[in-house]
Amino acid sequence: WPTDVGAYTHEQISKAVSDAGIVGLGGAAFPTYVKFARNDAKPIDTILVNGCECEPYLTADYRVMVQAPEPIITGALLAAKAAGAKNVIIAIEDNKPKAIDILAQAAGNTGVKVASLHTKYPMGGEKQTILATLGRTVPTGGLPLDVGVVVINVGTAAAIARAVLRGKPLTHRVVTVSGAGIAEPKNLLVPIGISYGELVDYCGGLRQNAARVVAGGPMMGFTLGNLNTPVTKGTSGLTVLTNADVACAEETNCVRCGRCVDVCPLNLVPTKLALAARHEDWELARRHHLMACMECGCCAYGCPASLPLVQLMRVAKAKMPRG
Repeated sequence: WPTDVGAYTHEQISKAVSDAGIVGLGGAAFPTYVKFARNDAKPIDTILVNGCECEPYLTADYRVMVQAPEPIITGALLAAKAAGAKNVIIAIEDNKPKAIDILAQAAGNTGVKVASLHTKYPMGGEKQTILATLGRTVPTGGLPLDVGVVVINVGTAAAIARAVLRGKPLTHRVVTVSGAGIAEPKNLLVPIGISYGELVDYCGGLRQNAARVVAGGPMMGFTLGNLNTPVTKGTSGLTVLTNADVACAEETNCVRCGRCVDVCPLNLVPTKLALAARHEDWELARRHHLMACMECGCCAYGCPASLPLVQLMRVAKAKMPRG
C-alpha cells in the first residue's frame, strides 16, 4: 500500500469514497464523503483516526489494526488530502499495546502520529477522543468540524484506501461475534446483508444459557427480536448475553441520587431527559439537549433504580418533532 498520495486530488478521493458507498464503520454509518466537503469558514487541520474500541466484548477494530495496518495508514493520508488537513493522528486506547506498536511501525516516516490514550469508557465517542487527544471541546450540539477535526474509524480508513486505490466498493466488513452465550466467539469478515442468524450458526450456535442477542455491544447495542435481521454497514458486532448477564433488579422510582449526572460524559442530566421522554415534554427535552445524548449507556449502568434511561431517550429522539 503506497503512502505517497500526492497524485490524488480532493475531487478524485471524494468521488471514489462516494461511489464506493463508504460510511462510518464505527457504528454511526454517516456518509464519509460528506466529511470531506471543504468549508472555508471552518477549515480542517486534523484527521483523527479512531481506534478506541471501548465497547465491551467487541474487538473488530482491533483485528483490523493488527492485521491490516498499511491500508489504515494509506486511507488516513488520503482522508487528510481530501479534507485539506495537515495533521493525521491515530488514537488508540493503551489496553491495545500490540495495535499501537504495529501501527506506529507501519506509519514509519509518513508523518502519521499514533497517540496512546487512557482506557476509559466511552473513549470511543468522537467528542471524547477529540478532547483526550487534542484537548479541544466540541460544543454541545456541534460537530468535530467546529474545532477543525474530521474523525474517521480505522475500518473506514482501510475502506477509503481500498476504494481510491483499487476501485472496490464497501461490500464487506469485520464483525465481532462474542459473549458468554455463543459457542465459538470469532471476528468475521462478512458480506453486508448477511443475517445475524447465519453468523450465529457459523460460530457454533447459541449456548443453552443464552438469553439475549444484542446487535452491537452490551452498552450501546440493541436487542434483536429476529435473527433474520441483516448485518448493515454500521454493524460492528453481535453480543450474546446469558441469563446471568441480563439479571437485573426490578425497576423502582428515581431517588434523585445524581449518579447518572456524575457519569454522563457529555455533562447532560439523564434523569431530566428520562422524565421528559416519559411525558413527551419536548420543550423540556430540548432545553436539556436530548439530541446531544450519544446513548453510551453510562447512566443506565450506574442507576440504582434500574431505570431504562437509554431506551427512554432513544425512543424520545425518534418521537420528538423536529424544528
